[in-house]
Amino acid sequence: MADLIPSADDVDKQIEAEFLADLQDTASDLDILLGNLRSGAEPLEHGLVELRKHAHNMLAQGRGINISAIHLLAHRLNEYLGEVKTLDPAILTDVQTFVDKLQNVLDGDTSAAESTPKLVRELPARQIADLDFGDITQKDIEVLLIIPEKSMSRIVEKELAACGYRISHARSAFEGFKLALQTRPELVISAMELRDMTGIDLACAFAAMPQTHAMPFALLTSYDWGNPALDRLPPRDALLRKGPTFGSDLAEALARFRIT
Repeated sequence: MADLIPSADDVDKQIEAEFLADLQDTASDLDILLGNLRSGAEPLEHGLVELRKHAHNMLAQGRGINISAIHLLAHRLNEYLGEVKTLDPAILTDVQTFVDKLQNVLDGDTSAAESTPKLVRELPARQIADLDFGDITQKDIEVLLIIPEKSMSRIVEKELAACGYRISHARSAFEGFKLALQTRPELVISAMELRDMTGIDLACAFAAMPQTHAMPFALLTSYDWGNPALDRLPPRDALLRKGPTFGSDLAEALARFRIT
């Protein structure tokens, strides 16, 4: 009788297999929706809500699967669609790229699953609302923002997007640390005040870990150099002060870290 009782490992595998099957169904449904939108069988004005619904389902289903590439693809697709106001053929082509990459991973493409930094740099860059990308050359430079405050995050994002950099977001320190390990960004910018720790605590964690100690890190704060609150900030890290000096501080940080 004991042999009939599934082990905890068997239960975990069964649960993950169910999430995987659900995700494959969602990816297929999204693929069909994209085809219908391109052919005109589904009106474009109704498609954005459905695309976001499928993408959100992917994000939820991906959390039950222990494959980092799936988490990242679902995360990036939701970020991408969050900026879209109206659909057009170029947007549909970009979303199809996300779906194709996801299906490759689901079909067992180990090269995509094992090289997430390369994978995310092959994805379409987000289009930032109210920013004209016509004369901006997109670069394969990843910048991770760990900034819970959306209004401040938006200001920083626009400055960086105007340089042609790829921007990704994390709303908590733990999410940011996980994304940094997976995507290996060229720069991490963290707010001073985070929900679960301070930005200095996070900077110290990055500096202490072998996988992240050499990763360029900048702290976004209202404090000036010399303030006792910054005493524990690792000396290699940059300081981005809010207000009129932000632009020059950012330029100095990019130059110091040799990010072009």
